[in-house]
Amino acid sequence: MEAFQRDLNHNRDEYRRIKWGKHRERVTELFDTVFSKQAFVNKIGIIGAGNCDDLDLNHLSTKCNSIYLFDIDKESMVNGIKNFSESTRNKIQLVAMDVTGLDKINFEQTLTSMLEHGEKTEDIIQYVLNMKDKLSEIVHNEFNDYIGQFDIFATSAIYTQLFYNWALDTLEKNKHHYEQFDLVRIKDGFLDVRDQVVLNLQDVAFKCCTGNGFYITWSDILKMEPEYIETTNQGINAIFSLASNVGYGAALIAIQHYMSKVDRQDFSLRHWLWDFDENKQYLSIGLLGKVKQV
Repeated sequence: MEAFQRDLNHNRDEYRRIKWGKHRERVTELFDTVFSKQAFVNKIGIIGAGNCDDLDLNHLSTKCNSIYLFDIDKESMVNGIKNFSESTRNKIQLVAMDVTGLDKINFEQTLTSMLEHGEKTEDIIQYVLNMKDKLSEIVHNEFNDYIGQFDIFATSAIYTQLFYNWALDTLEKNKHHYEQFDLVRIKDGFLDVRDQVVLNLQDVAFKCCTGNGFYITWSDILKMEPEYIETTNQGINAIFSLASNVGYGAALIAIQHYMSKVDRQDFSLRHWLWDFDENKQYLSIGLLGKVKQV
């Protein structure tokens, strides 16, 4: 999965940071909403930093003592921070981590081998579901040193990139071993893992915040088409209705889970169009808030 994500990160237009300017401004506005309440913070953490094209780290660094960037692909993070100022780079800590926890159970190698050898559908599904149940404890252990450490913790458009696309790609390469009905069943098993991975990440992200800390998240929820424009102009309820039919399930699960855990007093939701490249535009949702105190 690391190689798969690295290929995605490296397959980018050299001018993408320029093209993502408006998207980056909207992301920065989420952080600035927090800074309007608290002008300076100690630590900021961001999961899914990748090439940092959606992050104005020079700006964020003036508002904090340190920034921790987490991603499975450390090479992309190293390259991504090169063009920021020296004072900014001095505040950055890079943490290479597979936030799914799947690397700790040798999942990629085992599942790939099972599919390549055409093992029985029932055995594959059972393996996938058994491994899913181990992930929560693994992920929480991975983040143990970061629990309660961040005044602002964020996840950067990561939900649609966790596990599922890699799994589908691997299955596609080995689909000749299986009937169509079996492929559907295996994909359903993958969805169960994807959903669990998303929920685990959400839970640990909230826990990484200090008692008064904010959790910020933003995500693409659907690929825009011309016929969607009228609906998206009708407001957030219409947007969620549209996304429930044509949107990305991982992002919707994350948003729903987020909204169930956040204190509505400090909650804010925004949406905007993300000009990803010349051929793709995504509708994005941004959220910020504090965990609901029990």
